[in-house]
Amino acid sequence: MMCMTINVRLFVLGIGFVAAISTGCVSFSPVTPSKVELNEHPSIALLPFGFDVEITKLSYVREVEETLSPEDEAKLLADALQEIQQETRRLFLSRLAAGQGFRIVPLEQTDALAAELQLKPGDLPNAEQLAEFRRCLGADLVVTGSILDFGKVRWQWMLAGMLADMTWESVALGLATNWHPGVIFGNIGFELLTSTPVWFGGGYLFGISFRPVRVEARAFDTVKGEQVWKEAEAVAYARGALKEFPEEIRKKKETQLKINLAGVMESLADSLLKEEFTASKLRGK
Repeated sequence: MMCMTINVRLFVLGIGFVAAISTGCVSFSPVTPSKVELNEHPSIALLPFGFDVEITKLSYVREVEETLSPEDEAKLLADALQEIQQETRRLFLSRLAAGQGFRIVPLEQTDALAAELQLKPGDLPNAEQLAEFRRCLGADLVVTGSILDFGKVRWQWMLAGMLADMTWESVALGLATNWHPGVIFGNIGFELLTSTPVWFGGGYLFGISFRPVRVEARAFDTVKGEQVWKEAEAVAYARGALKEFPEEIRKKKETQLKINLAGVMESLADSLLKEEFTASKLRGK
């Protein structure tokens, strides 16, 4: 019974997986300006985003066409991950600035205080640390976030996707062959033999490369020390945005991941802007 329950859950997740790929298009739409009055714009400190997924291979985040020594790969991977973290925060910050709903604390000041408070990228600040951001930097809000998926596909997602793929094909064959058991089970056996290395080798669905980017962000009120906003966004396949690039560029893993990241951070920033936080409300005036 437990195995059946797990399979049902994975199937549901797999269907959601298919839907994400079918509809996960990046809009890059113009930002909607904030309606908050200029004198009511709260001050926001944006902490560095951390990784909540362990990425151990350079090939997860970019194309690798040459054989690298372990030392060279480790260095290139560390540089790539740092670049991704910086780009994540830059994209979020740029969208917030375009929305004109916040006064943004300079990143250098935010990073210096975070280091002093021993806050690592992705850490959730406690009430005392939030109070320090208010006292030292005048921040009304502190935002932190984590990159939950980036290129590397978690085995749970892959198992769900492969199950959905096999179920989809089995239903199609069943309808075409009047549910002939030999054909259906033969296809399942073939899929297990051939699809497993494809799925668990990097993410592929119905001929579409899967480059998942999923980010979660939170905002904390520095007066009460409480979380006041939380959102997570994911993009798997930015079909519309990829069409704008030449084929030799659009098929590159790093191109797909950068586009997906841009779409995720756009959505997260827009979500925070829609909250229409005001300085007086956050300060309890």
